[in-house]
Amino acid sequence: MKSVIHNAVSLFEQGLEACHLSPARSSREAIVPGYSYPLTEDRQEPLQASYDRSQVGLFYADIVEYSRLTEQGEEGKQHRLDESMNIMQAQITANNGRILHLADEAVLAEFKDADSALHCAVNVQLSSRQGNANFHANEQVLFRIGVSFGDVITDQDNVHKKAENLAARLEKLAYSGGIFVAESIRHRLEDHPSFKFVATGKQYVKNVSEPVQAFWIEFDVE
Repeated sequence: MKSVIHNAVSLFEQGLEACHLSPARSSREAIVPGYSYPLTEDRQEPLQASYDRSQVGLFYADIVEYSRLTEQGEEGKQHRLDESMNIMQAQITANNGRILHLADEAVLAEFKDADSALHCAVNVQLSSRQGNANFHANEQVLFRIGVSFGDVITDQDNVHKKAENLAARLEKLAYSGGIFVAESIRHRLEDHPSFKFVATGKQYVKNVSEPVQAFWIEFDVE
């Protein structure tokens, strides 16, 4: 019996000694977008997580009054709607963009830089003007486009958060046939001879806590 008690005490003391020798895990944990690592003295370098952070141009466009254009179900009108979307997709490809989401009346696309995203937007609107030239105002297929540039986090080909959300909100501000862009686009391209940025002041948009500085793009066929 004494032997059993002695063994139990011995095991307990060994356990205490092991706990004393093991370094305590730091309770200071940090989750940084794109990385996850403990803030301990023996690890200063972050570990790459399963997703990547990068900056891209985001382009969001939709067809103005799509429901009204489709409610009559005219075959010729539906053909023009389809053709307009095909032209927009072709412009995205021509400017080295990647379509992230495609619906009957809307497109979200990603570009490697602000220049490519904005050139695509202008070319889409110029193509739209040409296609609508021979149609009455009520029969024209028009686009609204929003363009932004900024950080995104990609996880298995999904694009998340700010830049995407801002492009969609800017599209809602745009007039029919127009393009609205974020300050991040103007900052990078303000000296570009192809674009003229017209300030509209700070705008409050849905799901963005702070007002955003928006610009519309003035352009012509030349």
